[in-house]
Amino acid sequence: MNARSILDHWHDTGALDHQGYRQALYALHLAPDAARWRQLAARLLLIGGVLCVLAGTLMLFASNWLAWPRLARVGAAEAGWLALLAWAFMARPDSQARRWALFAVATMAGIWLAVIGQAYQTGADAWQLFALWAALALPWTLLANFAPLWGLWIIIVSLALQLWLPHAPWRSALSTWDPFDNANLPLIGFWLAALIVTEWRQSAAAPWTARILPRLLGLGLTLLLTIQACMILAGAHSRVFGEYSPTANGLVLLLWLACVGAALYFYSLRRDLLLLALPLFSVWAAVLAWIANFTHDNGWLYPTALLAIGGLGGIAWWLHARHRQWQTASPLEELAP
Repeated sequence: MNARSILDHWHDTGALDHQGYRQALYALHLAPDAARWRQLAARLLLIGGVLCVLAGTLMLFASNWLAWPRLARVGAAEAGWLALLAWAFMARPDSQARRWALFAVATMAGIWLAVIGQAYQTGADAWQLFALWAALALPWTLLANFAPLWGLWIIIVSLALQLWLPHAPWRSALSTWDPFDNANLPLIGFWLAALIVTEWRQSAAAPWTARILPRLLGLGLTLLLTIQACMILAGAHSRVFGEYSPTANGLVLLLWLACVGAALYFYSLRRDLLLLALPLFSVWAAVLAWIANFTHDNGWLYPTALLAIGGLGGIAWWLHARHRQWQTASPLEELAP
């Protein structure tokens, strides 16, 4: 827990009055002042400028595509990429300007590849474009070590894996395991590996802005696995996945339970409330899907709805109790010698 959270906890519990709370904020430079407002405005203008440059580049090609010869299209894309690269290396190291410049360089690499593919009709599949884009963007991502750029790179790789799945050489070997086939195991494995790496490189006490990427990865994994588990438990696997396969269904449920158990154990130790809530809500959604498999009569609609609301309320109460317990313990632990 950071210093602001500790002060907020003391203020909420009455251990620190409002005047002392304000004095502590100013003493620790946590309250917004003119310098911090100027810094925030400069950062917003920088981000908006980068996004406008990238959007303008796309519009430039879209509005003049038929009017330009092919070599001019590729040359304009390459010139834009080189200009952004020069900006990145002229910017001060470890500055926000350099990080966002590298973000623009990595994004422009994808635009350049798309221009080449459309101008010369290379015949490459869409997944090959995204795979090559991910390979070209990886060095700039490693150089910047910037969370938004890592998020962009993960999105690019995810799109490549999603588009590559129909062309996978082992797809026919898994034809009898349709739930695994439709669950996109490579994408699940990649998101799980990315989540493990981000958690390994980042502490639980990091600010919430630094915890956005692992939380988004956890949300994506939860959605992918929960949808599969709910379809199986609700008895809709035959309509969604095709032929019924008890072995495949059992393996999917085993994978889902393993991820739920690991998340509950790890994030209870991490004290990350959001990522602890995701497996709990996933389990409750699966339980409701299993109940719905046996209650096809409309008379069970209201009891099931009341059960769903009661379960969600119980989960919220338990999470709130854990949060208050962690808030009480964390300040004492952090201030201990």
